[in-house]
Amino acid sequence: MSTELPLTPPVTVPGDYVFIDTPDHLHQWIEEAEAHMTATGENRCCLDTEADSLHHYHEKLCLLQVACAGRFALVDPLAIADVSGLLALLDRHELWFHGSDYDLTMLKRTYGWEPRVVRDTQIAARLVGFRQFGLAALIHAVFGLQLSKASQKADWSRRPLPEHMLSYAVDDVRYLIPLADYLMKLLREKGRESWFEQSCADLQGDVAARSILPKEDPWRVQGNGRLHPKGLAILKAMWEWREGIAQERDIPCYRVMSNKQMVSYAEIFEMGGVMNPPGGWRPRWKKEFHDLIAEVFRAGQASWPQRVKKPKARLTDAQRDQIDRLCAYRDSVAQGLDIEGSLLGSRSTLEEVVAESDSAKLMEWQRELLAEGLQAKRLDAEPSAPLIES
Repeated sequence: MSTELPLTPPVTVPGDYVFIDTPDHLHQWIEEAEAHMTATGENRCCLDTEADSLHHYHEKLCLLQVACAGRFALVDPLAIADVSGLLALLDRHELWFHGSDYDLTMLKRTYGWEPRVVRDTQIAARLVGFRQFGLAALIHAVFGLQLSKASQKADWSRRPLPEHMLSYAVDDVRYLIPLADYLMKLLREKGRESWFEQSCADLQGDVAARSILPKEDPWRVQGNGRLHPKGLAILKAMWEWREGIAQERDIPCYRVMSNKQMVSYAEIFEMGGVMNPPGGWRPRWKKEFHDLIAEVFRAGQASWPQRVKKPKARLTDAQRDQIDRLCAYRDSVAQGLDIEGSLLGSRSTLEEVVAESDSAKLMEWQRELLAEGLQAKRLDAEPSAPLIES
C-alpha cells in the first residue's frame, strides 16, 4: 500500500443527489444518466442497498443508492415496484459495490436479478493488503474523511426519510469510483488484477448458487447438532413460538429470543434443569413459554425430532497432517504477499481439497500460489518455504 495516504478527497457538493419515488422520475433519470455516461465515456456504475432486517419480521429492500458518472440517485423500491429499467442500465455497465454479498442476495431475492459484471472494492482492498476493509475505514485511510455511522442501524422503511439518513445513504456510493481507481492502481502494480476479477466472479457464482427457497427444518439453527431428540423437541417448539410472536408484532425474531438463547434453553431442558424465561418478558410470553414446555412433555418421545446425521467422510490422521502442512504453507505464502491467509483458501476449503483430492475448489490464482504445497500434498511431502516477492 502507498505511504502517501491520505489522498486528496474528491470534491463533493451537498445535496447533489435526487430522491426518486415515482416511475416517471426514475425513467427520466435513467435517460439522463445514460446520456451523461455516453458523453463522459464512463463505463462504471455503483450500487448499494438498505433494508429493514433490524426492525421488521419480513426483511425487504427499502432503498437503492445509485451512482453513474458522478450523478447520484436514491431510488425508493417501496414506492416503485418496477425498477427493471434501472437494472437494465446497470447491466450495460461495470457495476461496483462494497461488500456485495448481502446486496446481491437481496437483489436476487427481490427482483430475481443477477448483475452481469460485479466488482467489489472490499475484495480489492483485501487483495492489496488492507486489514480494516469496512467502507468507512477505507475512506478514512485513503482520503482522510470520516463518514458518519449514525444511520447504520436505522429503520430504512420509514417515510419520509430524514435528510441525515439520505446523506448517509448517498455516501455509500459517493466515493466508490475514486476508491476503486486507487485500489485498481495498486492491484495492477502488484500484478493482482486477475486475482481480483476471479474473486469477484467467484462471489457472484456463490450467490447465484444459493437457493432462495425456505430452508427445510429452519428451526435447526446453529448449535443444534449437539442436541439429542429431547433438546431438539424444545428447540423446535421454541422456534415455532418465536416465529409466531415476531410475525404478530412485526419485529425481527432475535428481539424475542436469539438462536443462541434457544439452544442454551434446549440444553438445560435435556439435562433436566429448571427453565425459567427471561425476567423482562411480559406475563403472556412467560405463560406461553411454560405452556410449550408442558406440551413437549405431553407429546412424548415418539413425536420428538431425530438428530440429522450428515454424511461426512472422516479425515485420517495422515490427511489431518497434510491439511496442517498445507495451511502452514498457505500462511507463509500470504505473509510474503502481506495479505490474510484465508484469502488463499479457508481451512475448511483446504480440508475439502485434501479429502476429495480436488484442487478445483480453489480459484486459479489460489492454485497457482499454492502449487508447491498442493504438489507436496499429493506426494505426502513437506513443502519447501516459498520464495515470494511482495
